[in-house]
Amino acid sequence: MLKYLVTFTLATVSFFSSFAQTTAKDWYDKGISLKTSKKYKEAIIAFKKAAILKTNYAEALHQLGWCYNEEGSYNDAIDALKKEGKAGMTARAPNNFEMGYAYKGLRKYEEALPYFNKAIELDANYSLAYKERGSTYNKLKMYDKVLDDFNKYESLVTSDITDAGYYYTRGWTENDLGKYEEAVKSLKKCVALDQSYTNGFSELGFSYYKLNLNDNALDNYRIAMVLDDTDFHPLLGTADVYFYNLKNYDSAILYYEKGTQIQKTNKVAYYRLGWCYNDKEKYANAVDALKAAVLLDPEYDEARTELGYAYYKLERYDEALAQFRPVMKHDPKSELSRYYAGFCFYLKGDQDSLKKMIDELKALNSTKYVETLTKYVK
Repeated sequence: MLKYLVTFTLATVSFFSSFAQTTAKDWYDKGISLKTSKKYKEAIIAFKKAAILKTNYAEALHQLGWCYNEEGSYNDAIDALKKEGKAGMTARAPNNFEMGYAYKGLRKYEEALPYFNKAIELDANYSLAYKERGSTYNKLKMYDKVLDDFNKYESLVTSDITDAGYYYTRGWTENDLGKYEEAVKSLKKCVALDQSYTNGFSELGFSYYKLNLNDNALDNYRIAMVLDDTDFHPLLGTADVYFYNLKNYDSAILYYEKGTQIQKTNKVAYYRLGWCYNDKEKYANAVDALKAAVLLDPEYDEARTELGYAYYKLERYDEALAQFRPVMKHDPKSELSRYYAGFCFYLKGDQDSLKKMIDELKALNSTKYVETLTKYVK
């Protein structure tokens, strides 16, 4: 027992003696070595010990913030980087960049932006600052500024870009700006770098859809569906190809139905589904879909008009008029709502209201609708 006690005591003394002889610089160097090996959790411990042993150790605090960012511990990163700032390092571009990166990681984009601006002000060739600021502009829906930053980033980097997410954000922005051919190039790079990037394939499908390259659109949407059968984007994207470009309403119905089973808050998908059912003379089905659209947005005039039409075809004239009236009130130039309301009034035997609809359509110079309805005036 005495032997083991002596051994334990010597080991303990040796450990603490070793710790006492380890300097802040030793811990910092150890942290750099661990960081280089991508052992960020261990590096964090080393940098924290360095910062404890040396007051205002700015370099260690910066590396600590960097590692916290890499680990996704953004609040801890901010704390470390603020301490770096108090050590007199706020005028350094890397400090501002990492602060911006941390706030962006917390989805506090408006707070992130000034830090990226400051980093670029301090170092006009800070390539990553342009990349992250461009991505932040995208999150803030300032799409007109995204590509300028991304172009600057690409002009500054000296090695191949291997970040699939970067090319996805670039392609998404190009799609939003109507630059579909450019988006195809960006998104093809995205999925080449990461063949499991579901959103990349969906967005590429959208680019091809807007270019009316329907086979390519459908192929990419199919890949996205295989990668994630719970994602509604490729389902609704496929439906849009069939609805708008190919006018294949049976196939559009199939995919709108599947998509809306997953995404139950997409009013436009419900509207298009209802429109397709009306076109196929399946009016009861149309009512269900269009009621869902109107429930999501009571001022969705197109959906109300289409719903009114479905009720009209089902000979449910009062329910049809209940849809047409708010549309007419909300939109004094809506011709279709007045046209079909006129038929409802005629079929209800309300000639005065029919004539009123005709007068309102005359005021809108709707000659075709006026001529048709006038035939039913007695």
